[in-house]
Formats: sequence, C-alpha cells, structure tokens
Amino acid sequence: MISNPFSYGNPIRDPERFYGRQWEVHQIVGRLLSSAFESTSVVGERRLGKTSLLNYLSHPQVAPTLGLTPDKYVMVYIDFQGLADITPTRFWQRVLGKISRSLEDDELRTAVHQVRSLEEIELFDLEDLFDLVSHKGLKTVLLFDEFEYITQSPNFGMDFFSGLRALAIHYPVAIVTSTREELVELCHSNEIKGSPFFNIFGNVVLKPLNAEEVDELIDGSLADAPFPLAAEERGFLHRLAGRQPMFVQMAGYFLFEAHQRGYDADALCEFMEENFAQQADPHFTYQWNRSSESEKITLLALLALTRAMKADDPSPDLDGVTKLHPRAKHNLRDLTIRGLVVEDGGRYTLCSPVLAEWIAHEITAAAGEEEEEQTAEQWLRGEEEMDKGLGDKVKSVLPNFNKKYWPIMGTFAKELSMKLVVDEVVHWTTLLLLR
Repeated sequence: MISNPFSYGNPIRDPERFYGRQWEVHQIVGRLLSSAFESTSVVGERRLGKTSLLNYLSHPQVAPTLGLTPDKYVMVYIDFQGLADITPTRFWQRVLGKISRSLEDDELRTAVHQVRSLEEIELFDLEDLFDLVSHKGLKTVLLFDEFEYITQSPNFGMDFFSGLRALAIHYPVAIVTSTREELVELCHSNEIKGSPFFNIFGNVVLKPLNAEEVDELIDGSLADAPFPLAAEERGFLHRLAGRQPMFVQMAGYFLFEAHQRGYDADALCEFMEENFAQQADPHFTYQWNRSSESEKITLLALLALTRAMKADDPSPDLDGVTKLHPRAKHNLRDLTIRGLVVEDGGRYTLCSPVLAEWIAHEITAAAGEEEEEQTAEQWLRGEEEMDKGLGDKVKSVLPNFNKKYWPIMGTFAKELSMKLVVDEVVHWTTLLLLR
C-alpha cells in the first residue's frame, strides 16, 4: 500500500504539503518586514486552515525564505486551544519558554529564564527583557493560534491587554493571532472590547481556496501518485469538495483510496461521495447550527433554484437568489467566505451536492413522522402577516417539513409571495422536498 498523500484530520505541518495562501502570506510578512513591524489578526472560519498558515509562517525552513531570518527574527508559535484556565503569568511562562528554545545567545537565554522563573511576571520585567532582546538586534514575532481562548477568558483583564499593546508599540514585538471572528468581537467584557489593544492589528480574512489553488493542492498531492488523474475525476472532486481546503483534502483522500482499491469510474464516484458525506456530516451540522435564519433561507433558496435547473442551465446569479429571498445579497458574501457557497463569475452554488442532500434531509420530516395538515393549519393561524390564500396553499406542503423549521419555511413563503403568485410559491417550496 502506498501512503495516502491527502489528510483531513490535523493541520498541515509539513511545508511541502502547504498549498495556496500566497496573498495572505504576502500580507502578513509584508507587515512584519515593514519599518513599522506591524501586527496582524488572521480571521477565518473553523477548519479553513488558520493553524496550517501559522505553522507555515513559523516553520524554520520557511521563515528564512520569507526574509524572516533567525539572525534577526525570533519566531514563536503557540496554540492556546483548550487552555481555558490559563492566567497571565502562565501565559508569559509559556511564551518565554518557547522564546528560550529559539535563542542561541546565552545571555538572552539566561535573562529569559530569570523572568520565566518569577512567581508573578509584571510588565516592567517584560519591558526590560524585550529591551535586551532589541539591543541584541532581534525582533520577536509571536504567533498566537486560537487567541480567543485569551480574549474570552475572565482571567485576562484590561491591564494584560494594555501591557501587550505597550510591548508591541514600544519594542520590536509583533503579534500574529488567529481567531474565528474578529478579535474585538471575542472579548469577555465591554471594557476590553473598547481597549486600544485591538487597534494595532491589520485584518487578514482567510477565505476558501480559489479554483487555481484547489488544482495546485490536488496536483501537488498527487505528484507521486501511481495513477493519472482523469479530467472527469478532477471535475467530480471539484464539485464534491467545493473550495474549502479540508473538504478538498477529504475528497482527495477517498479518491486516492478508490484508486488503491481498483474501482472503475462509477464505483469510484460512489465510494467518494458516500464516504465524503459521512465525514462531512458533523461539519455541515456545525455550520448550519451557527447560521442565522436569513442565511438558512438563502441556502434554501439556492437549493430550490438548483433543483429547478435543467442540465445545461447556468448556476443562479444574485438577481435569481434575491428574487426568492431579498436579504440574500447580504448573506451570500458571508456564506461564501465560510465555504458553504461557491461564487464563480457572479454565479452561486452550494459548495457540494452532498450539502444539498444534507439540507434536504435536515429540513424534511422523517417518513412516518409528518405532522397532520390540521396541525399546520392551526400553526398558520398564528402567522398574522401571511395572506390567507397563501396559508391555505402552504398548509398542504408544510407537514412534510420538520416542524422546528416551520418558522423558517413560513418566512420563506411570505417573502416569495411578495413577488410571486401563490401557486408559484408552492412550486418553489415543493422543490425543496425533492430528493
């Protein structure tokens, strides 16, 4: 058996397996190499590659090629995931321990060890230490992964963030953080949210890969594969995985497995889709649960439009989606950044046919568990804004949907009725039931 070159469980640590993200790397490194030596906040959805990016930047083989040579820069990567009980002193002990292991200068290592050994580390101790580091001609780059574990911890007050800001402003200390949302939105108090600490960062929003980067990942991973990649297989991988790097790795993993098993084209696609669906299910659940009602309706609109398409029809454009849900214009950007929707030339699709099936399964009632039409009629009586004629039509299809989604389906139907006749509202709603 030949080792599978794709992996989707852990972040990428081998720089040879890191693909794309050149614009993001350029932005972050450019700020570090500037005369101002500036800090950066990397913001990105779960499993979009934030940790892989920070690992790449801090890797001892990569940093020098980016101009961050060890004779001038001390690169320190720390992952704070799971460290909910950490305190400011333990924070600095962890940071200084990492710095110590990156230093070759004995005087500096001794000074770092002395501060790290203190029972309570204060700002004055840190200022003296980083002043010494500066006099040695070194700049410190602190790469803080999952930094929300710090900003959301009540153990870290205003004094801590003010001190960290002072170090970044007055000494050669730059900070690169990664979080799922913007730093200022991840604070445990309004006082800290208003801290000037957050003003030192430039934002880099990590998005899904573009089509060229997806191909780069596929081709690089399969460079030593014992089989050629057929154009049909590449196309199916693109359709199945969308642009999210984890999904590309996941689909690629099962494509490689299928080749190892000697499957023909039909069996290969079936094997890929079935296994991809099993592995992607918890990620779809997470993304769906954190989506707003308006975002869910936008996804439903895309699903309905897709099911109304003929084989050669182009994907829906913005006008087509907003015809079904006027607020979709505000949702599509965020859904695209999160990787649930793919935008290509102004046209939009769900990231994967597996996601389409997942949504359809999620919103429809299980066989034998449908509500009575009378129950739907009673529920609709409470929907004061719904036209009676529309309600009479919708009540016939509403029982087929999971009852917890009736409010969303009611909103969807009311928005449709603003521009469409009642029978067409029922048509679009019925399309969501097709599986």
